[in-house]
Amino acid sequence: MSDDSQTSANIEWHVQPLSLDKFGDPLHRFNAITPSVCNLRPGSRGHVRIKSANWRDYPAISLNYLSTDEDRMVAVNGLRFTRRIMASKSLAPFEPKEWKPGPALESDEELLRAAGELGTTIFHPVGTCKMGNDELAVVDDRLKVHGVDRLRVIDASIMPRITSGNTNAPTVMIAEQGADFILREAARSS
Repeated sequence: MSDDSQTSANIEWHVQPLSLDKFGDPLHRFNAITPSVCNLRPGSRGHVRIKSANWRDYPAISLNYLSTDEDRMVAVNGLRFTRRIMASKSLAPFEPKEWKPGPALESDEELLRAAGELGTTIFHPVGTCKMGNDELAVVDDRLKVHGVDRLRVIDASIMPRITSGNTNAPTVMIAEQGADFILREAARSS
């Protein structure tokens, strides 16, 4: 947990057996691991908006990470949590050295700035086509797009909020349920 006020785990700690500046870049030429913290219940909300009627035009995407006070606190506490783990007796024989954000950064402000520079998606975005009946909902409980005939969205984008863990299993469940909806409708219409 990122702090004592949490009633259940709100962060997930990942360790990759590699080090690089960003995905797609070459590996660093030294032995390393990359520990990172994932906020399991982010409050920050971004958006995806259509820029034009031309389907070839990319949408405007605003990630809006760290836009809430709580998300900023979780990011800073997550970096401090990682430092405590890396300073543990169990890891002492390996003599870990912090590469980024760097041991010189200590204040909340410095760590928050580093979190903003280092932070990235872990490829689990959700909520761009949320399910529900409110004004922001895109699909109903049968995954049909509101106001559009014969169109469904069947992926993680229908989750109104991210799950507190990996999105793979819930996305498989959504896909299985969506396929069942389609098959049942096809059987009824034949």
